[in-house]
Amino acid sequence: MAEIHKDGMAATVRMACGAGVLNAQENRTQGRGFKMDQSAERSGQPGFATVARQDDAWRARLPTDVREAVSSALRDAARSLVVPSFRGSGLADVSRKASGTLVTQIDRDVESRLAEAVTTLFPSSRVIGEEAAAADPRLLMHLGDEWAWLIDPLDGTANFVEGREPVTMMVALLYRGSPVLAWILDPLQDVLIAAGRGEGLSVGRAAAAAPALRDLRGAAWTRYFDDGLRHAIEERFPALGQVTPGCKCTGAEYLSLLRGQQDFVLFWRSMPWDHTAGILLLQESGGHAAYLNRNPFQPGAKRFGLLAARSEQIWDQVWTALIEGVPDPEGLLSHQAQTY
Repeated sequence: MAEIHKDGMAATVRMACGAGVLNAQENRTQGRGFKMDQSAERSGQPGFATVARQDDAWRARLPTDVREAVSSALRDAARSLVVPSFRGSGLADVSRKASGTLVTQIDRDVESRLAEAVTTLFPSSRVIGEEAAAADPRLLMHLGDEWAWLIDPLDGTANFVEGREPVTMMVALLYRGSPVLAWILDPLQDVLIAAGRGEGLSVGRAAAAAPALRDLRGAAWTRYFDDGLRHAIEERFPALGQVTPGCKCTGAEYLSLLRGQQDFVLFWRSMPWDHTAGILLLQESGGHAAYLNRNPFQPGAKRFGLLAARSEQIWDQVWTALIEGVPDPEGLLSHQAQTY
């Protein structure tokens, strides 16, 4: 399954990603430089790099209608809950979670609707929703269960509360800790991209075989980085063509990468519901994502610093330009992952 639009045609969608170019910082941070960590992480959870070595027994065990059923559930929740509340009166119940991020009743209602849909479809599976995990973090210990769903009911909640696009809804299905199916829906534009492991995905223009560093454009969510790291990385931005602060919606960043509207995105946070679906889709389209020590993303690993790019070559170029040798006196980029 590739890109599905409400009129059945591939869509060119307005995306807020990419607005406002960040400028280099004048301050120079002193300290030891960050170098690539060649050691393997021992999180106890399989990462994307191990997926190809696992058998495909999961395919035969899936309910036959799982793909269309999840797509329909996403669109139904979007039409009945998300779209009517956008810039409307349904956002009276807005609060902050312990993490400091916003949550609304719409987030909770969408998650409940989707959780009911996937458990009805697949009763033996575990559901790990962003809002449920915020209330009970112990749910994250089940990411390695035989079957587990990851649900981000409304990615970009801050944008939604402010009446701004983009926002997305994301679902991923994991088999024994490894992602096997992924969906990202832009509910306001009614654009859905979905794919399964090993199926391939073609949405936007292909990445250039050997792009010039000055031609690369992307986003860097450096506002979440430690101040010292942020300054050190931002002063390297002029080496690239264009670097924006990001659009406050992780799912939309992945959609933009898939369409070829930007070449890379640098993140600090790597929560599983924010990245699992997007990274599977990105990899199926020929892209690459990894932590800043070059180790593969793992849904069950707890660590910071993640780079996603339209190809492995672009990933290497951006990593070398922004990360290699950056002062990291606290070792924030190279620390070993912990499990949830």
